[in-house]
Amino acid sequence: MCHPEVPEGTTPPSVRTDELTIAVDGGAMPTLVAFPERARAPAVLVVNDVFGRSPFYEHTARRLAQAGFVAATPEFFFREGPLPEPTRDAAMARAKRLDFSRTVDDMAAAIDWLRTRPETNGAVGTIGFCMGGTIVLLLAARLRDIAASVCYYGFPADMRTPARPIDLAAKMKGPILGLWGDQDSGVGMENVKGLDAELTAESWTRTIAFFDALL
Repeated sequence: MCHPEVPEGTTPPSVRTDELTIAVDGGAMPTLVAFPERARAPAVLVVNDVFGRSPFYEHTARRLAQAGFVAATPEFFFREGPLPEPTRDAAMARAKRLDFSRTVDDMAAAIDWLRTRPETNGAVGTIGFCMGGTIVLLLAARLRDIAASVCYYGFPADMRTPARPIDLAAKMKGPILGLWGDQDSGVGMENVKGLDAELTAESWTRTIAFFDALL
């Protein structure tokens, strides 16, 4: 996960950001959207970890906008409310109240919302970290038209999810890049290697990269 003390970074002067909301089932999901200078750009959905939409993710969206993408990072914990304190225990306690199936629905709605924005050209990719990486894998199995999916140290066999990503590998569509540190015992390396084995080439590019580190 990306801890709250990760520096926010500096917003490039060419990037415009807006705080918007996305209509989802039962509410309006707060979302920071960063816009590049060019119009009609491809879009990226940035999916956060268990700490929620921290400055790290907002800065990631701005950097993607600097690279020419419309980037949106929603706060999918909006129903559960903010953390009482920025600690792992508080984050995990809030995560236990999260309806994972509804959250995946929310992120699918965010992709549809991005696709229809006048600033985008209709192409939408995803990038997620930790819990967000798990959501990215589930979206790749659910939606057929994601331009590309990037998963940073998601959980291939998360029991909180409506289905385990490793069991949905055959349904995953589009180019997929997964990145894990081989010292990350939390996600279960045997599950990551199992996912790697399940992802067949077919007509899409699927790459699982392992680093000699704990990402």
